[in-house]
Amino acid sequence: MNRLHSELAHRIRRHLAESGAVAGERLVEEELCRRFAVSRTPVRGALNLLAQEGVVIPRAGRGFVLAAPVKAAPDTPDDEDADEARLFEAIGQARQAGELPDHVSQQEILRRFGVRAPLAARVLARLSGLGLLERRAGHGWSFAGESGRALQESYAFRRALEPALLLLPTFRLDRAWAGKSRAAHLALRRKPWGEGDADAFHELNADFHEQLGRCCGNRHMQRAVENQIDLRRFLSRRWNYPVEQIHSAIDEHLEILAALEQGYADKASALMLHHLTQSATTNATTNATKLRGTGGGQIFSGAPPDRNAG
Repeated sequence: MNRLHSELAHRIRRHLAESGAVAGERLVEEELCRRFAVSRTPVRGALNLLAQEGVVIPRAGRGFVLAAPVKAAPDTPDDEDADEARLFEAIGQARQAGELPDHVSQQEILRRFGVRAPLAARVLARLSGLGLLERRAGHGWSFAGESGRALQESYAFRRALEPALLLLPTFRLDRAWAGKSRAAHLALRRKPWGEGDADAFHELNADFHEQLGRCCGNRHMQRAVENQIDLRRFLSRRWNYPVEQIHSAIDEHLEILAALEQGYADKASALMLHHLTQSATTNATTNATKLRGTGGGQIFSGAPPDRNAG
């Protein structure tokens, strides 16, 4: 289950309960996007989850309507996931702003972010699992290396992983998802570029790579893809590449989808390798420029790296 979709579904359920929504009330995607500051892709994923739970009912040509009034949503494991996601993001932002030192203790995380020990321990363990933190001898943690190198290592791993998973005999394209993803890519490609569209592409981009990982039929490779998405979310939180570059990435995604839909796995794999290589090259060039501008050193101690459209 996509963690973002699960978290958003719980937030929508809580909103419906608190607003006193009645049976038959229509859920408007645009309104939900504005309310929760997300793009249509996660909103649709969350609504599909709620439909599976019987909370909402899909209507042909009308989106979704509420099946019955929703009772107040209790705290659930989804809330724990949401708290974990928020702390994970907050630590990433603090690192990129230079507000969190290279060496930290769990107590410092508790004080700075106002969270409880079990939550901090889970997030620190998650960062350690991604190779971003190392436990120090004695006590505390150290952030491992600098972000530019970590991103390039991530791209090297992804160039080995993602083209290969498209060639697995267990790979089965989710054609329903592929159709929706293509429509979302085309809609973003064709509209006038505006504020917030870069973040919308970030979600679309993450969903594209994550869902292809889900289609591969190999749980280890799927989890590896999800880990790389997690790592990139932590290391780089801004999208300020030129719109032409994001349009190019959208076009490459569409080419990969078309090849998969036509049954040309070899072509799709080659296109994926080219896509990730282009993204890695652009990312390395951008980070080198930043380092020259800041006099060198770790990227975390200067301007944060940009998210690349790959």
